[in-house]
Order: sequence, then structure tokens, then C-alpha cells
Amino acid sequence: MKYINVYVSGHAMDIEVDGGIITSLTPSKASDAPTRWAVPGLVNMHAHSAMTLLRSAGSGLPLMRWLQEAIFPREAQLTDEDIYRGALEACHEMLATGTHTVNDMYFSIDSTLRAASETGMQIALSHSMIDRNFDDPELWQWTQRFLKDYERRLTMQEPHVRHVISPHAIYTVSGPHLQYLADFAKEHNMLFHMHISETQAERENCIKTHGVPPVVYLEKLGIFDKVGSHFIGAHALWLDETEIGILGGHGCTVVHCPNSNLKLGSGSLFKYCEMRAAGVNVTLGTDGCASSDNLDMLEAMKIMSLLQKGNHQDPTVLGAREVLDVATRCGARALGFDDRDIAVGAPATFFLVNLNNHHFNHIDWPTLTAEERDEQFCNRLVYSAGSRAIVNE
Repeated sequence: MKYINVYVSGHAMDIEVDGGIITSLTPSKASDAPTRWAVPGLVNMHAHSAMTLLRSAGSGLPLMRWLQEAIFPREAQLTDEDIYRGALEACHEMLATGTHTVNDMYFSIDSTLRAASETGMQIALSHSMIDRNFDDPELWQWTQRFLKDYERRLTMQEPHVRHVISPHAIYTVSGPHLQYLADFAKEHNMLFHMHISETQAERENCIKTHGVPPVVYLEKLGIFDKVGSHFIGAHALWLDETEIGILGGHGCTVVHCPNSNLKLGSGSLFKYCEMRAAGVNVTLGTDGCASSDNLDMLEAMKIMSLLQKGNHQDPTVLGAREVLDVATRCGARALGFDDRDIAVGAPATFFLVNLNNHHFNHIDWPTLTAEERDEQFCNRLVYSAGSRAIVNE
């Protein structure tokens, strides 16, 4: 397939793709200015894809009531086929809004993998692990069977798939279980993905129960010594300086989910600048549709950027180009996928934006330098056009 005369980082180029790989990238010889722009595929770093089936469920409830009253009872009724249908809907929604890679945490990973494979999504895949009592022999037996199956999966050659260990959260998984799963992740060089410090109540309850806040609790359990930079913490909203230092010191990744955090009333003061300064790899996710209502990463990019500008009372903080990098390169690096360059030999994980869309009116593209075009484009894409301007071919 050939894409003739499209902007790539502000340069007019022709792109040729064969077998999902970019095989040629050459300056365009067309006399007219391009009317499309190629954008690296977005990486949704925290989602529960099949929650499209529960879109907007429990709207208006805070997190714990939302989980216990609206989500857990409904999830208990879902079949493997339900999860497949929900995940398939999610994959179509993500691809239509520019997301080509997702870090998914849910149930029935075979069902979700089936949906991802059918649609061509890159996926980091995990089963959300929950326990109430790690000494329960039935839980122990289930965990053993599940991890044995994971070992089998790790031997399979699936370049578009990463298998991830995902304990749900510190309030749904016991300390011994967290340690056991971290040992397994370390032994098999796997990513370790969990919810962490999503609400103030979670933080306060951890201090009350364990005497320390959540990240320090995980450190005392030895989790970071075991998984190190393979740790991915979703939300990471209520952190102090010590906790940020621990995450940064281990090169951990956190995932900001601004839409979900705002919808559930969990908070808005995500410490982006402090975490970046400490060496934390900050990424972006939507969360599931039950809390975020959609899987539109471009919308999440806009909200993330605006929150940072408002919280810092500084319009220069987290501009459009930077938040695009957060939603692409930073996520891909965390998952071990390609670095999102549009270059010869790279996977063709990019999407096209229509510059004839009215959100891009009144820009005289040919008179600008490549750097100026890129700045103008990123601003219009993030703050104005969003997914409405994506060309779905």
C-alpha cells in the first residue's frame, strides 16, 4: 500500500507499506501541499477493554461504591463470549480513534486476545488477579494453574502480544500474593501492571493498615526490587515526594487516566512534572469505558495537558507535542514495542489526519518550516480536532 504526499513530522513524504512494515519513505514529488498528516499510533497504557459492555455503569458513584455496587456484580455475570464481544467493540473503537496498542487488564485473556488478533491491535495482555486470603487452598491451586498457562504462552511467537502479570490493587490482593506474583514476573522477565494510589481513601487506608502509603508498602514487600522498571502503576494520583522518588529510582512507569479520575471524583492533581523530574516514565491511558465512557486517547491527551496547565497556572507546561510523545513513545517504550518512529523498517502503526477538516483551516502550510508545521499541527490536533479529523481507510 502506498500513501502519496502526506506530512511526516512536517515534511511532505511518500510512504510505502508491505506486510505491515514501512518499506519506503521518500520525499514527495507532488506539486501540491499534502492534505493528510501521518501520526504515530497511540498507546493506551491502561484499559479494561471489554468494559465497553458496562459503558457508564454506576455513573455518579465514587470508586469503591462504583466497584462494589455497579461493577463487580455485573462482571460476575460475564461469559467468555461476552468478553470477546466487548473487547472486539473496544478494538474497533480504539483503532477508529488512533490507538494501535493497548495495555489491557481484564478477565478471559483468550477472549481479549481473539479480538485483538482479529483487528490487528498490538496488545499487552493480562488477567486481573484478585484474592481475599492467600492461604485459601482453592486460590492457591487456581494461581498455580493460571501461571502454568502463562508459562506456556510465553513460549509462543507472537510479536504483537506481550503477556503481563496484573494483580488488581493493594486493597484486593494480599501482600504474600503480590510477592509471589512479583517473583513470577521477575523469573520470566514480565511486566507487572496494577492499580496504585488511585484515591485519597486508598492512601489513607493503606497508612492505617500498614503504617505507610501504598508505594512505600510495595517497596517494603520487595516488589520494586523484584520487578524494577517493569512496574506499571495505573493512576498514581495520590503520591508524596518519597513515593515519587521510589518510583523514579527504579525507573518505573505510571499511567495517568485523567478522564476516569475526574469522572469518579478521585482527584485532579496528578504530579506530572515532579514525576518526570524524578525519572518516572509517565504514560497515558483511558481506563475502561465504565469510568471513562470512551477509549478516545486524543480526548485524554487534551484533558491531561489542560489539567497540568491549570494546576501549575502555567500555559507552557505539557504542550501538545510533549503530550503526544507521552501518548506514543513513552507508552511503547514501557511495553517493549517499537518506538513509534515513522521510518523504514518500522511497523506501520500510524494513522492519517485530514488537513481539510475545518479544525485545520487558516494555516498556510507551504509557507511554514517543517518545525512550524509540526507545532501548528500538534496544537490543532490535540486541542481542537481530536479524533474527529482521523481518516479511517
